[in-house]
Amino acid sequence: MEKIIKYIKETLFSDEDLSYIENYPIKIVHDQTRVKEDNVLETLQEIEFFDQEGFSNDTHTDKTIKFLHTNAPEYIQSVSFGISTKSTYTNFTFSEKYPQDRWKKIIDDEDLQAVIEISYFSDFDEEHEIETVLRDIMRSRKEVPLLKTKSFIWIADVTDNHDLTKIMKHYFQNNFTSMKTDEKTIFIGWNKQLQDINMRSFVFQPNL
Repeated sequence: MEKIIKYIKETLFSDEDLSYIENYPIKIVHDQTRVKEDNVLETLQEIEFFDQEGFSNDTHTDKTIKFLHTNAPEYIQSVSFGISTKSTYTNFTFSEKYPQDRWKKIIDDEDLQAVIEISYFSDFDEEHEIETVLRDIMRSRKEVPLLKTKSFIWIADVTDNHDLTKIMKHYFQNNFTSMKTDEKTIFIGWNKQLQDINMRSFVFQPNL
């Protein structure tokens, strides 16, 4: 994957000094009642993840975010990489829109320029399933207001038995490429703003 990241750096962001933040967080659990495992809830309470009313605090350190990834991965959502003008992050800030929301979403990061999502597929994955994965990713990311205006890059790691050209052209027009590595093909698609990717139609019509 280092070769692919190098390609993105040299091709899409060649004029900018940017950092690639792995597992950049975009959502954290909002309400402690959503945490179903007693041991996980106890652990999160011990590190003061929740306030006295039982809601997650707005700001969390990088250390806390890494702790969640390791110890409570189902209560945090991240993108594969965040591309940022900042070299490191010490804190991340989140906010909910409504009191009953399941997630608090990342806010206030003017340094974030783009996000990268990486998906891996095998011979057992059919192309309509691959399209569904891409659509689910984009739909979920569009739910985060901060990400709508950021560049979106999708990397699909597939076997040579798959040709994703139709899917890539449908969602990214001419903004895609592919490269072969060993017995795999890597497809890379991108768009300047996530919100501009048209999801009204499908390549493979879903079964109703």
